[in-house]
Amino acid sequence: MQNTIALADWLRVIDDEYLSSYVKEGGSAVKFAIAPDELKSDLYAEMEARCRAVGYEVVKLDAKERAMRAHMPQDIFFGLARQIDWRRLARRLILRFASERGYEVANIDSSGEGVFDAIAEAHRLEPGFVLGEIRPEIQNAVARNSSMARDFRVCMSHLCLLEYSRGDYNGQPLLDWLRGYNTRISNIRPFAIHTNINRTTARYFIESALFWVSYAGCAGTVILFDNSRVTVPRNPRDDFRYYTRAMTLEHYELLREFIDSVDKLKATLLVVVTNQDFLDESALRSSRGYGIYPALQTRVMDDVRDRGRVNPLSALVRLAERRREAW
Repeated sequence: MQNTIALADWLRVIDDEYLSSYVKEGGSAVKFAIAPDELKSDLYAEMEARCRAVGYEVVKLDAKERAMRAHMPQDIFFGLARQIDWRRLARRLILRFASERGYEVANIDSSGEGVFDAIAEAHRLEPGFVLGEIRPEIQNAVARNSSMARDFRVCMSHLCLLEYSRGDYNGQPLLDWLRGYNTRISNIRPFAIHTNINRTTARYFIESALFWVSYAGCAGTVILFDNSRVTVPRNPRDDFRYYTRAMTLEHYELLREFIDSVDKLKATLLVVVTNQDFLDESALRSSRGYGIYPALQTRVMDDVRDRGRVNPLSALVRLAERRREAW
């Protein structure tokens, strides 16, 4: 069996080599962690605590959930979008634009509503005047930002401007569209958005969302994706999602695409948390391991291995609660 690395040791490497600098500076990486079930809660808790302490958005996805089809990119995006506070990110950007315009915003909290009112009140101005000052920044830096897909940046522009809403907030149709709760184009057509978030377009929205999180002032995004469920070979007939062999192949292809396009994932660390069955190299009909999709296997397998040591920087590591020579 292959050597394992203690969870604490691996997390230390992730913190030192990725979270502290590389990802925060815009880099991205995809990692695979083979973790026993009893270790996953510790992995998630430690990783989330480390990430939130240094300003990352943390997203947790699980292939077993009914609302998550791990082989469909639009479900990856919706799962991501449902865990992001889009209004808070919009407020953070507004405060940054205001600061760049010379306004003092250090004492204004981005978690509360009425950010334009708060800026105006702090400087004894009318909220409409503050909006007029910041609107050109939103148009130039958001609506015309080619680093994001056209309809996504239009959506973000509206979310920023709608923080000025007088009375009831009018941006809920945009939030429901982003999160997949109501994907009908007719609901968001008044905002000049004309694209469905589907299998074809979802990748561009994922890339745009990851860029936006970083652009709005977060250190980056850490995605913890538990895909253990896709390795289950027979339908257990329980309350969770089951993946056929064809679905598992599509999921592995999706992971391979993330690896190949990692440079497009702005300031992102994607950690695929999986189990020992993922390492099944056979191509048998009953197998659900990465052996059924060699294109993924060759990207994450250990090309060169030391019999006595684990490379903590490799794409795939096998975690243990404490250091052991081998399983």
